[in-house]
Amino acid sequence: MSSQSSLTDFEQLYIQVQRSVSANWHKRLDPLVSASQAMILRMLDKNGPQKASTLAEQLRITPGAVTSLSDKLIACGYASRSRVSHDRRVVYLEITERGSEVLQQYKIELKRTVADLFAGLSDEDLAHLNRIYRQVLHNIESAREENQA
Repeated sequence: MSSQSSLTDFEQLYIQVQRSVSANWHKRLDPLVSASQAMILRMLDKNGPQKASTLAEQLRITPGAVTSLSDKLIACGYASRSRVSHDRRVVYLEITERGSEVLQQYKIELKRTVADLFAGLSDEDLAHLNRIYRQVLHNIESAREENQA
């Protein structure tokens, strides 16, 4: 089979897998928080209070998107905003105790979801997937850097 034919076959399979994984992922994890909200909670949990601009830069999304996601987290009681006493213009987002609890639930459900989706794969298969995904991420990052240059 030619490389082009293999890529064409893979393209169709990738689309099917991506749609199925996405549907399963959303069904199981979105009742807790969205993936984007979970990423913000993870960053706050790991790094402590953060400015929206810092979160936006790390997540590669706009500050406006961070504000929208933050508003939802705050409305649910998962995060709070605080201001710096010496400069009231500077606002930090921080995770609340309730946010830490939902993040722990999210991590548990994430592990279950991944285990279910990849059940039956050998350690060797998982090692190959890890290598493949690292290469794909490298390709994406290289293309991003080229476009920024």
